[in-house]
Amino acid sequence: GIVMGNDEIRAKMEQATPLHRIGDPEDIAATVVYLTSTAGSYVTGKIIEVDGGLQTPNLELGLPDLS
Repeated sequence: GIVMGNDEIRAKMEQATPLHRIGDPEDIAATVVYLTSTAGSYVTGKIIEVDGGLQTPNLELGLPDLS
């Protein structure tokens, strides 16, 4: 998207992410493959965060807190 085209914003996001990179579609796909394989057959009812280790947002969008 537009955000990813901005090198300064991308660099800030990468720096704020513990793995220091932006996730790729392949990161999500690998999780889906795991969950649909026999390796993930004993995983039920869990939230699996594929987020590079984020604990806080890595990009301030200026949206109000809805919690």
